[in-house]
Amino acid sequence: MDDSLISRIIFPLLSMFLLVDAINGFFLLSVGIDFKISVLYKGLLLSLLIVYLLIYKPSNVLLIFGFCLLLILGETVTVLMLQSSAKMTGFLMQHVVKIVSPLLLLCFLLHRELSDQRFFHRINIVFRANCLIFLGNILAGIFGYGYSTYGGSVDSGTIGVKGFFYAGNEISAILVVFAGLYLGKSYAKSKLLFLLAAIFWALVGFAISTKTAILAVMILVMATPLLYEGKRIWRLNNPPSLIFLAALVFALFQSYSLYLIFKETALYGRMDFFFRNHGIIGVILSGRDLYLESMWQNFVRSVSIFNMLFGYGISYYADQMVYSAELDFADMFFWHGIIGVLISITIFAALSIYALMHCAKKHYPFAKTVLMTNLMLLFIANLSGHIFTSGMLAFLWPCFAMMAKYSWLDEPSTNKATRRIR
Repeated sequence: MDDSLISRIIFPLLSMFLLVDAINGFFLLSVGIDFKISVLYKGLLLSLLIVYLLIYKPSNVLLIFGFCLLLILGETVTVLMLQSSAKMTGFLMQHVVKIVSPLLLLCFLLHRELSDQRFFHRINIVFRANCLIFLGNILAGIFGYGYSTYGGSVDSGTIGVKGFFYAGNEISAILVVFAGLYLGKSYAKSKLLFLLAAIFWALVGFAISTKTAILAVMILVMATPLLYEGKRIWRLNNPPSLIFLAALVFALFQSYSLYLIFKETALYGRMDFFFRNHGIIGVILSGRDLYLESMWQNFVRSVSIFNMLFGYGISYYADQMVYSAELDFADMFFWHGIIGVLISITIFAALSIYALMHCAKKHYPFAKTVLMTNLMLLFIANLSGHIFTSGMLAFLWPCFAMMAKYSWLDEPSTNKATRRIR
C-alpha cells in the first residue's frame, strides 16, 4: 500500500466524517443505543494517518507519541499513588487522542501538499461535502427534525437547533470555521456574493442560537471587509467602503429593534437567568466560573511541583464531583499541568504559523481569514471551551489551516480578470 493509495482512502473519509457523527448522534439521541460508529470511523482514519506518517514522516509520530505520554503522566501518577480511583482513565485516553488528532492530520496534510498537485482541490471537496452535511442538519432542525442545541426535541420552548449531531456544544466551533472560510472566499470573488454569504451565515448562527455562534459570525462578517480592504475601508471613495459604512449605519439604527426581537427568544431568558444569579461573569461563562472555582480549590488542596507541571489527571477531580470547567486552557492546566497548556499552545501555533507568515502577502488570499478565525477559536476555547478537545473540529481545523498556504500563483493563470477561487 503506497502513499497515494492511503491518501486516496483518507481524503474520502475526511469528506464524510460529519455524516458519520450525525448518524451516530441519531442512534444515541433517538434510539438510545451507542453503536460506536463515530469512534470506529475516526479510529480507522487515525490509524491510516499513523501508518502514512510511520512510512514517510516517522519523526512526527514519535513527537506526537511523546506528547501523549506527557499528557497521561499526571493521571498515571495519581492513580499509582492512590490519590484517585482511575474511574475516568478511559475518558482521559479519548481526550488525549482528541488533543493530538489535529496535529496528526496536519502533519499528513503538510506532506501531501508537497507531492499532490490536486491537493487543494481535495481539500475543497472535504469542505464542501462536510459543509453540506452540516447545513443539512441545521435545516432539518429548522423544520422540526432532530434536536435542539441544548438537548431535547425541537419545539417552541427550546433554544437553537443542531439537527442530529450529538455534541451540540461543538457545532458552534464548526460553524466558525465554515463561516470564516466561505466569507473569505465570497469576498475574494465578489462583494455582492459576500453580502449574500454574510446574511446566510448570520441566519445559520441565529438558528444554532448559542452566544458563540451568533457573536462569532457577526464578528467575522464585520471583520472580513476590514481584513481585505485595510485602510481603504475608511476612505469613503470606493464601493466596498461605502457598502461597509451603509451596513454599519443600518446595523446601528436596527440594533434596538433587534434587541426587542432578541428579548422574545429562549436564549435571552437563559442569559437573563445567569445574569440575575451570577452577574455579568455568569452571562459570559454560563456558570463555568463556579466549576473553575471548585476545581481550583481541589487543585491547591495538595499541590506539588509535579502537579503544577503535569496536573492530576481527570479521575482526581471526578472523585470530587466536578471534573471539568469546560474552559479548554483551564482544563488542560488542571488535568495536565503547565506541560498540557504548552502542548495546546504548540498545536495552535502549528495550525496558525502559515497564516501568520502569509497574511501580508496578496497572493495568499485566505491567510488573513485563517489567522483571524484561528484567533477567534483561541478566544472561544477560553470562553466556552470545546475547541482543543473537540472530536468534530479535530478533523476540520487542520484542513482549514492549510488554506493559508493556498496561493493564486499556483493557478494556471494569475491574471486578475480570469482569477477564480476553486
